[in-house]
Amino acid sequence: MHHHSEHDGARYRDWHMLFRLHKLDHRRVGGSRLLGTGALVAIRALFFAYTLAGWLLSVILDAKDGQIKSHFVYFTYLCYTGLLAYLAASLVHTVQEWRHGRPSLFLKMPRILQLMHWLLFASALLYATIVSVMFWTLIYKSSDYSSTTRKWINASVHGSNIVIMWTDMVLGTMVFCPHWSHPLLLCFVIALYLALAYINEAVNGWFTYDFIDYKAHKALEIPIILGILVGIV
Repeated sequence: MHHHSEHDGARYRDWHMLFRLHKLDHRRVGGSRLLGTGALVAIRALFFAYTLAGWLLSVILDAKDGQIKSHFVYFTYLCYTGLLAYLAASLVHTVQEWRHGRPSLFLKMPRILQLMHWLLFASALLYATIVSVMFWTLIYKSSDYSSTTRKWINASVHGSNIVIMWTDMVLGTMVFCPHWSHPLLLCFVIALYLALAYINEAVNGWFTYDFIDYKAHKALEIPIILGILVGIV
């Protein structure tokens, strides 16, 4: 890593210093700790293609089965969509780093969008971990996935997601939440989802996940939610 030039440092001032945006060296978005940039492009392209295929197939199957209205009520699919968005953005920036020696589009983005890219990475990594751990420990039942295609989608949205993001973090040079404000923002997103889940129950009469069913788990609901939020922080 090279030191910031005086010009680069001058770009990061005022309110965004609060979010440590000046610590996000633009070389991090397309650089690699272990590989050449061309190899990182190939790996991120593979990750993006695989995730896009899983995302499209899950939407198509739910639409075919008449379940598309509830598809994006599930935290799993919202997180998988976020993962797809991060992989698309990181691939674009890495290709530009490979071709031009710098992620020119990232440098042209307003500072707030640069921060959003950083938070998109952090959320994709954190939520993929939460989704995978909670699914395999609390939710998974083999009888729920009868077809081979459904089993592959399940393995993709609850398994490959965490493998992809942790591999991306190890191979790339992005950093995870270097400031206390970032986990708070990620907790706020979790709170928004819980609000969505309870609104869905009030409107449609069913919970997306059994462990957030406060009617069935009155004594455990608050400890479960607090445990998730504390784990994030």
